[in-house]
Amino acid sequence: MNIAGIWVCYGVPSFFLVIFFLFFLGKPEFKYSFYRVLQCDMTINILCYLNTWISRLYHIETTMPFMIWVHDNAYFVFRVYRFLTNYYHSAQSLSVIIMAAHRFWSSKSTSGNRFWSVYYGHVYLGLAVISGILTLPNVYLGLYTPDYYDREAGVFVINKLTADKLNLAIYVLLIKSLIFFTIIFVLSISTLYLLQKRFPYQTSSLQVRTMMKNLTTIAFMNSFVFFVVLLWPIIISIFVTLSGEFQYNAVMFVSDVLSLSLPYILMAFDKNVQTTIAKMMDSWGLGRQDRGKIPVQPRSNLS
Repeated sequence: MNIAGIWVCYGVPSFFLVIFFLFFLGKPEFKYSFYRVLQCDMTINILCYLNTWISRLYHIETTMPFMIWVHDNAYFVFRVYRFLTNYYHSAQSLSVIIMAAHRFWSSKSTSGNRFWSVYYGHVYLGLAVISGILTLPNVYLGLYTPDYYDREAGVFVINKLTADKLNLAIYVLLIKSLIFFTIIFVLSISTLYLLQKRFPYQTSSLQVRTMMKNLTTIAFMNSFVFFVVLLWPIIISIFVTLSGEFQYNAVMFVSDVLSLSLPYILMAFDKNVQTTIAKMMDSWGLGRQDRGKIPVQPRSNLS
């Protein structure tokens, strides 16, 4: 199976699962404001995943002729793709920070849920603006260039930066990733400390202890994913012998993990999600059983 087949096998089902969860979390069972934040995060992830397919299409043999036509007639699409790649890196990172900030505030104050229920949209509007601001230095400093089609080689190739600009681009990415990771890690640890302080283990109920366990796992998963993102440029710079194709495929896989993993995390660690899905499956199963039954008329006493 070629790489395109692998992308389709795991990517397409996961993509539609994210879309399903985007609407699924709007059910009445998910009134808590944290689920509104998750819906916003999933929206960013959906857009980020769709953006990656601009690049994937000119790495697939069957769609390359179409992308050559786009290259010759609408090259701005390649420029938009490169801009959005940097934009969504900041947007996804800030979104995870917002999720961590939500848990921190909610564990510290009872008014946190009221604030997020009303202003989560404003917060994500601010995220959209800040992500654009964080991307502008890459544009003005020329730290990224769109790929182009090499007609002699018959393939799309990377428009390489000069050595100075490449080093500066790596340095900027590392600094941003380190800042993002540090903020996420500090907020997650602080949240766990506040929960332990408010709900001591000996006096807390099973429900509270379960919530603390879930938060611990989710905080670890968020930190781990961004730790991978943080280490990726360093790994690439150390293992310089890796082929360009391998590096590209690895970047796509890491991007997909960031964009498509949230529904799986929720199904694995969110008891509310697990319970609601179980009820839905039970109701669908009961409905099918009822439709399969042959109604039996009561026997009349008159004969």
